[in-house]
Amino acid sequence: MGLAWGLAAAVVCALAYGAATVFQAIGAARTKDTAGAGVDPRVLIRALSQLPFLAGVGMDTVGLVADLVALEKLPLFAVQAIMNCSLAVTALLAVPLLKAKLSRRDWIAVGTVVLGLILVGISAGAESPVHVGRDVHWGLLVAVVVLIAGSFFAIWKLGGNPVVLAAFAGSLFGAFAICVRILPDLHPVALLTDPAAYAGVIASITGFLFFTTALQRGSVTMATATLVVGETGLPALLGFTLFHDHTRHGFVPVAVVGFLCAVGGAVALSRFGEAEPHQSGPGDGQDVGAVSESSATK
Repeated sequence: MGLAWGLAAAVVCALAYGAATVFQAIGAARTKDTAGAGVDPRVLIRALSQLPFLAGVGMDTVGLVADLVALEKLPLFAVQAIMNCSLAVTALLAVPLLKAKLSRRDWIAVGTVVLGLILVGISAGAESPVHVGRDVHWGLLVAVVVLIAGSFFAIWKLGGNPVVLAAFAGSLFGAFAICVRILPDLHPVALLTDPAAYAGVIASITGFLFFTTALQRGSVTMATATLVVGETGLPALLGFTLFHDHTRHGFVPVAVVGFLCAVGGAVALSRFGEAEPHQSGPGDGQDVGAVSESSATK
């Protein structure tokens, strides 16, 4: 029963995150002209002043709750792979809501993601809480702080390139998943005394800031692909090596194929995370970015 609840929660998470991307892209596009060269926390304030972005945050909140439930009951590789199916949700919602036009490649990518989701769901085994030493919890908090410091240093040196921003955002979202996976108790009192809980909160907020800034930089097709890889690869690897996550007996090949299909399909659909306008020829449909820009100028 716990496995079924975990799979259901992961699917809800993907649906909520996928819908949120559409609305956040519209809201971020409306404020991108005010974005500076670096990472400015005021970016979030400006974005949150836009109703579509605020609606997207609400959907993200629903996705976050579902993500917490899924991470408690499923292995990391399964949760992260299913969660990144949100880009397929974004692509499908873009057709009726934003009048987007899916190419043949897009439809193949959507089908690949769905196949990956099914295979991952079939192969996933139920997980019990992870028991690691308190030093690991403190180590994660230190690692997150070091990662954030290194992120700001790299951004200062390299500028606010969307790919750079999304790479760090993906790493921080992956760190959030790892933090949640090792929490032994989600009771508020227990969370207040657990350094891993603080590490997760810090990582998620900073990652959200970085990715919101990436959306405001314009085209983040490659950035979204980088985000997908960053937030799935490391958590999945650590899940198997450090936390002893497992698949159902004899289903390792199925899990590997499913994981690669889900992530590969999501990378192929990464353009649906962008907010940059594209030129459309006569009779062509618009993608998410084109509609985002037209909505921003209303």
